Parts: sequence; structure tokens; C-alpha cells
Amino acid sequence: MCLDLDNKNVGYRLGRLFAILEKIQAEANPGINATIRDRFYGAASSTPVTVFGNLMRLSNHHLSKLEKEKPGVFVIRKQLIGEIMCPISDFPSHLSLADQGRFAIGYYHQSQDLWTKKS
Repeated sequence: MCLDLDNKNVGYRLGRLFAILEKIQAEANPGINATIRDRFYGAASSTPVTVFGNLMRLSNHHLSKLEKEKPGVFVIRKQLIGEIMCPISDFPSHLSLADQGRFAIGYYHQSQDLWTKKS
């Protein structure tokens, strides 16, 4: 497994969170043309405070749709957001270059984990 559940680095955590928010959007709106990755990845990885508030608001809309249509998925995604957010006290205004790299690593680790079939 490449996903590091114990990594508390804010860049890594925000990358994981971004992957989950993208997955929630895709599950709530199958076949969507432009995802949050297309529109917000760059800003989310460099200046998180400018986009994550809006992304969290959007995710609430997507989650409410999942709650009605796929309640089991809703519970799993909501719990995962809580687990990822637990050590984050606020969204930083900027991420250093090293933390931008950690954002990318967290994003791809979490994305891979979401696609890996669980036994």
C-alpha cells in the first residue's frame, strides 16, 4: 500500500482531501465534463485557502445527493473526509514547493487507493 494514513503533513492531507472531493463529485454527477481537478488543482495545491472553502461547500451539495441516492457511499465518504481533516486546523494561505509536491503525492496515493478493490 502506498497510502500513508499516518502522514500528518498538511500538503499530503490536502492532496488526499482533494482526491476524495473529486471522487464524491464524480459519484454524485457521473459523466461530468469538467471536474474540480480540471478547474482547481493548481490553486488547491499552491494556495489552498483560496479554493478549499468553496470546494467544501460544493462537496456538501454532492454529499447530499449521494445521501439520497447512495446512502452507503455517503457514509463512507463522509467518514473519510472527517478522518483526513482531523489534524488540519485551517487551510494554509500558501504551500511551499516541497508541500506542493506532497500535495501531489497525497492526491495520487488517495486516488490509487480509491481505485484499488478492497477485500
